Amino acid sequence: MALQFILGGSGSGKTYDIQKKITGEADKYPHKNYFFVVPEQFTMQTQRELVLMQKANCVMNIDIVSFARLAYRVFDELGNFPYQVLEETGKNLILRRVAQANQEKLSVLQKNITKMGYISEIKSLISELAQYNVTPEDLEKVCGELPAGSFSMKLKDVLVMYQGFLDFLQDKFVTQEEILELLIDVADSSKLLRDCTLVFDGFTGFTPIQKKLFRKLLGLAGEIYVTVTIDERESFYRCTGSHELFAMSKKMILSLTKMAGECHVEVLKPLVIPFGKNSRFKQGSALFFLQQNLFRGGGGSFCLLEEEIRITSCKNPREELKYIAGEIRRLISAEHYRYNEIAIVCGDLPTYSAYARELFGDYDIPLFIDQKTKIVFHPFIEFFQSVLETVSTDFSCDSIFRYLRSGLSRIPREEVDFLENYVLAAGIRGYKKWQEIFSYVPVGFTGEDVVLINEIREKVAGQFGEIYPVLRERGKTVREFSQAVYTFIAERDIQKQLKEKEEFYEQAGDLKNAKEYAQIYRIVMDLMDKMVELLGDETISLEEYGKIMDAGFEAAKVGIIPPGYDRVVFGDIERTRLDNIKILFFAGVNDGVIPKSQGGDGILSQWERELLEEHDMELAPTAREQTFIQKFYLYLNLTKPSEKLYLSYARVNGEGKAMRSSYLIHTITKMFENLSVDVVEEPPLEERIVTEKNSFSLVAEGLFLGERWALEKREKEQALWGALCRYFERDEGLKREIEKLFLAANLKGEESNIGAAVTKALYGTTLNNSVTRLEKFAACAFAHFLSYGLNLKERELSGFAAVDMGNVFHQVLELYAKSMEKEGFSWFEISQEDSEHLLGLAMEEALLKNKNLALYDNARNAYGKKRMERILKRTVWALTEQIRRGSFVPESFEVSFDFPEELSAVRFQLSQEEKMHLKGRIDRIDTLNAGDKLYVKVIDYKSGNTTFQFLNIYHGLQLQLVVYMNAALEMMEKRHPEKEVVPAGVFYYHVKDPVVETEGELSEEELQKKIFGELKLNGVLSDDETVMGELDRELAPGKNSDVIPAGINKDGSVKKTSKTISREDFSALSSYVNETIFHLGQRMMQGLVTANPYSLGDKKGCDYCEFKNICHFDNKIPGFAYRQLEELSKDEILEKMREGGQNRGVDG
Repeated sequence: MALQFILGGSGSGKTYDIQKKITGEADKYPHKNYFFVVPEQFTMQTQRELVLMQKANCVMNIDIVSFARLAYRVFDELGNFPYQVLEETGKNLILRRVAQANQEKLSVLQKNITKMGYISEIKSLISELAQYNVTPEDLEKVCGELPAGSFSMKLKDVLVMYQGFLDFLQDKFVTQEEILELLIDVADSSKLLRDCTLVFDGFTGFTPIQKKLFRKLLGLAGEIYVTVTIDERESFYRCTGSHELFAMSKKMILSLTKMAGECHVEVLKPLVIPFGKNSRFKQGSALFFLQQNLFRGGGGSFCLLEEEIRITSCKNPREELKYIAGEIRRLISAEHYRYNEIAIVCGDLPTYSAYARELFGDYDIPLFIDQKTKIVFHPFIEFFQSVLETVSTDFSCDSIFRYLRSGLSRIPREEVDFLENYVLAAGIRGYKKWQEIFSYVPVGFTGEDVVLINEIREKVAGQFGEIYPVLRERGKTVREFSQAVYTFIAERDIQKQLKEKEEFYEQAGDLKNAKEYAQIYRIVMDLMDKMVELLGDETISLEEYGKIMDAGFEAAKVGIIPPGYDRVVFGDIERTRLDNIKILFFAGVNDGVIPKSQGGDGILSQWERELLEEHDMELAPTAREQTFIQKFYLYLNLTKPSEKLYLSYARVNGEGKAMRSSYLIHTITKMFENLSVDVVEEPPLEERIVTEKNSFSLVAEGLFLGERWALEKREKEQALWGALCRYFERDEGLKREIEKLFLAANLKGEESNIGAAVTKALYGTTLNNSVTRLEKFAACAFAHFLSYGLNLKERELSGFAAVDMGNVFHQVLELYAKSMEKEGFSWFEISQEDSEHLLGLAMEEALLKNKNLALYDNARNAYGKKRMERILKRTVWALTEQIRRGSFVPESFEVSFDFPEELSAVRFQLSQEEKMHLKGRIDRIDTLNAGDKLYVKVIDYKSGNTTFQFLNIYHGLQLQLVVYMNAALEMMEKRHPEKEVVPAGVFYYHVKDPVVETEGELSEEELQKKIFGELKLNGVLSDDETVMGELDRELAPGKNSDVIPAGINKDGSVKKTSKTISREDFSALSSYVNETIFHLGQRMMQGLVTANPYSLGDKKGCDYCEFKNICHFDNKIPGFAYRQLEELSKDEILEKMREGGQNRGVDG
């Protein structure tokens, strides 16, 4: 029995030498057993190397195994392995169940236990505890030693989960971590291990349980060889600390040597492999110098004569990979390398691999990304989860359409869209509703539509006819749930659908997706089998069943075997095994990636891990130790290529944020005298034309750069680009794509007009407009066209929205006013009790007219109803108080002017043939009789935050109040022909329940006064002293009104802050608005449909536009620009209006 170390630097030929030695011995002693023990991911590569080393290209008595495979090899020999091995998904299933069963015992972990990925974090910690031979008893001991606090509580939670996990497994299952413990128990009985030769190759260290097995093997094996990567110039048996580059190697040598001594096993003199003919590097090369001196001082510097090492700086990760792809193509074509002689590694594989698949496909480079893919977002998983969710939420809208949009329901997408629009508009909720014939016809639908929708409904509801009652029934076991779901999956023919998808992706050349679809069905079925096996007869709820399955989905991953040998491998710096490569590209050498920043710590923080270390509990390396370990992995990777090494980094990330290069760049540039960083800019066009796929994207780029090439007289680029276009135009399909590119590139904003004929067909010769429509046209002609020309609308939604509340407010206030008049009450005299009674009746009547608002469907809508009642009660109180403070009497409510022939104020002759009639409804008209004059006040109720602004009126964006005043004045003139009708004011009243800020406590009276002030009317009033006094009789010198936007100075003059204008200015305002309406009407009839949104201060026409995502307006495209509206003061605006306006504020 003997132990011998095979020592040497990276690339010295340790593996080759020991393989040569063992294959020679194996030929010589055919009846002896030889085992090569390597990390799991290295087994296939090692097998290949050993087979190729043999003359007959086969190995008979050499087994290439990982630690786990060695255990299974022995178990097969002995035939005594009665356990089932629990894989990662199974662990997640059990831990989720343990968490549910022990939720009352958990304190710190409980709040995060349902978060996605958290169970996987717990699983990782428990696996780590098992790997490092930490038992529940060890945890309990440390818990007793720790002071009371959050860490102690967390550790107790971990103990609950760990012990619960082990209790569940007892005598039924074993984990991968326990396999070696079981091997230790039976190793003495194995003839395979007795006097065998063991080689441990490719390890940088061993976990405690692996060391325990190693100790056992020392007493059984004939010879044990261990390869260790360490510089031949190092002191092998002295380690001064973790900071040393070869600290891990030295620790391994020391611990195994000590172990051999304790087992009385001879330790032979180490076999040190010097750099020679079997070495990876040529003596005197730059890569040899790098291997000899990286991260070790005193080596001096090296004069780089050939381009063995290159460092490049690229704009971003995408450009970095584009540069690498281009360089690989050059190496293949110009220097005749093979793809399998080239590899790429990086420290941030998820980010870079996302770009690599697309870019390397464009460059026709066969690529294998050494990365497993999570299945949690796969369509089949969406399908599975949505089935459970649909049943558990009783056919909630989100869940049923999540199911229908999974792509596996066999319901066509067009039907799903049509159905969804109806369900949202009609407010369909609950399985019972889906079983009944839909009869309600929402706005925008016809009876024929509902017939078609019912046909789709029957198909959807029919799919859930059998599974729904089974899954909804209480007291079901895991087995029963799984059987029901499996039957549902089989009925939907999911396996066949997935196979079709697999074949589709195979034909499209997308091998990644093809492999995912090939494996996903088996993964889910295995997971369900495992679920039944572990928890089959346990009774749980459907919600619990879903959560346990979700935990399994989190752990499951799709692994892909390289589909061919001759391809570029793209992997990470720790996991990926690279052998016999000549060229290595090291991408993403940025700070924060190399070295990897220590982000999330998992369940235990770094401080907590260090605390456990103080209590003699060995776990995975801490963040500080990990930093030194990363240096060793960097050394291993940088010394992998035998001929060329490329390092690159990005200057900005995918979000455009600046990034710094890693310290590694500086370290390497210092080692080589004439090595500098090449800043990679865009290479010439001719160098970028590589394949058809990548060249097609250059056509689009040329459209963007064409003007610059012309200005700079770059005729070569122009000629090449033209040749590319002509090349692709030979293909009809590509020709159409190029035409689309040209259309997009030449897109310019310009005035659009649909012409008189189309306008007439859409609108007729008479425009029947609301004032809101005019305001929309003034804001943006294209938005107006989409709304009123094409009649596009946002999707109807059932429920209680703000717009519904506003409509109900108007209805209630109208009904309240009418009932007051009917019952003979006066605004000035009605009691609070009578007011509240009438308001309640009005509210009930209004809600009966709006049954479709679903006010009682859920708690949120029910709360909305209560809030509405509170606001209306406040509103009626405030309106009553405002009326009582003045002398104006409400004369008319909800006055419509839908019949324009009655009012000239809303009739406009746009041309000989064309005219425009305005329609609308005035919420309230108040009047004051003052001798031979009749003063008129117009009030518009608003549930939003609209404020009266002269600037908006001037630009045509706020015409409503002035139009209403014009109409009201004409109505009153007809109603009171004996009077001189005079405008008193136009106001908005905001229907709201204001929140007021107070300093200290206020009495009820003071609070009511403050609230009343918050509900002041907003608008403009006449500066006539009579008007001001009669609108608020309590307005006194030195005070501001609580009713109107006005105040009086102590000397009796009107305050400058008052919103007042003269009677002449009212007249100018009226005339200006009429001119504006006339102008806007003419522009409408001319067919203007240009996307011309306004910009006024910090507000823009696009801010709340429902069409902003479809109109293609882009301020950066030539011809598209906001209409910059002039900002003017009130006095400047009135001055312009007095001059006649001439539509200065409106250009349509």
